[in-house]
Amino acid sequence: MGLKLVLVCGLFVVIAMVPFSLGRMSADNSLRDNQIDPSCMITTESGTEVCFDDATEFRQTGSKPESQPAQSKILGGDIPAARAVVDPHPAFVGVAVDPINDIVVMADTNRKSVVSYERSLGASKSGETSEMRRQIIGPETNIGFVAGVAVDPVRRELYAVNNDIEDTMMVWSYDAHGNAKPSRLLAVPHQAWGVALSQSRNEIAVSIELQSAIVIYRREAIGLEAPVRYLRGAQTGMADPHGIYWDDKNNELAVANHGNFRGLLKNTGMGCEQVAAANVPDEGGRFQPPSVTFYAATAKGDEKPLRTIQGTRTQLDWPMGIDVDAPRDEVAVANNGDNSVLIFRRTATGDVAPLRTLRGPRTRINRPMGVSIDTKNNEIWVSNFGDHTALVFAREASGNATPKRIIRSAPAGAPSSGFGNPMAVAYDSKREEILVPN
Repeated sequence: MGLKLVLVCGLFVVIAMVPFSLGRMSADNSLRDNQIDPSCMITTESGTEVCFDDATEFRQTGSKPESQPAQSKILGGDIPAARAVVDPHPAFVGVAVDPINDIVVMADTNRKSVVSYERSLGASKSGETSEMRRQIIGPETNIGFVAGVAVDPVRRELYAVNNDIEDTMMVWSYDAHGNAKPSRLLAVPHQAWGVALSQSRNEIAVSIELQSAIVIYRREAIGLEAPVRYLRGAQTGMADPHGIYWDDKNNELAVANHGNFRGLLKNTGMGCEQVAAANVPDEGGRFQPPSVTFYAATAKGDEKPLRTIQGTRTQLDWPMGIDVDAPRDEVAVANNGDNSVLIFRRTATGDVAPLRTLRGPRTRINRPMGVSIDTKNNEIWVSNFGDHTALVFAREASGNATPKRIIRSAPAGAPSSGFGNPMAVAYDSKREEILVPN
């Protein structure tokens, strides 16, 4: 067993390289005369055993090559995996509903796609896979570890941001499908998560986990265009921001924060270091309670929030997506940590309890990532990461309520691998388990 150290952004990542055998080997790993090394053997879909080096010939001719004298087989070439742990179905993250055009859009971080459905789709008692309206997927799309989505009902455009690798925001027409290039592609800071649109200001806001920041761009920004302003600093109260919503009616931005404050980061040209930005005091990292923070739509720099919902009574636990119900003066939060949706008074501040909570086995809420309020049809949408579903509740639903409709990206009961953005793998030989950190 070998160990490899890789320097990533100032941190050493240990990768364990564990040798393993795909065939049965004798205790001393010796080879018998006139036999192919069994460590190179695989079983094809037809059930025939062939050596890695012979797999291509077998696929092309359908016959197994003649046995060769005993020799060491070198692994390499275009070979199939012996087996794979993979989820073939979309896994929902961000969600945005457009009641004007009757569609709902969701980010799919598993298949690296953006999917849309008819808004009225989804019978609550059906266990069948729901029919997609569109799926944007393929190398030309630039979709990777996609997270937040937003919709523009007026221009019939959808927005999506990549979180952990590609560092871009993509824009497509509602009619885009398949391996479609974005109509606009914008470079954004690393670890973008949420995206929100302001129709009144013609601007886009993007949340940045790593820098505990919000960056605001022109709606039509493209390429390497710089933001028009940003919110960042210790006084903002942001800490690992995820969901973001632009409340045009009240001229505010609402942000859901996990609470992991990494300190103030600046790229010095030698990688990422926890050093202060030039115009703010030194600030080290720390853990803070999760929160929802509200800012003026015009806020910039190290500006304090207008209000902060934070404390034990709030029940906030890994808050992800967020949406504001402006007509009812309420804010809804997808609470990933305890499988719930929390609804607060929009003007609430401090350590306050939610007005109501959606939680319980009948709700079928399972690791919620996104929430979107449809004020026209009086519905709340919740996207689940845990089981290939998106749930639709009555707008006033509370407690252990049953969803009105369910959209499924896989048949009911289909297992989900739970992979988010796996970057490494290790094998526990004692327990015979594969460990995959996301």
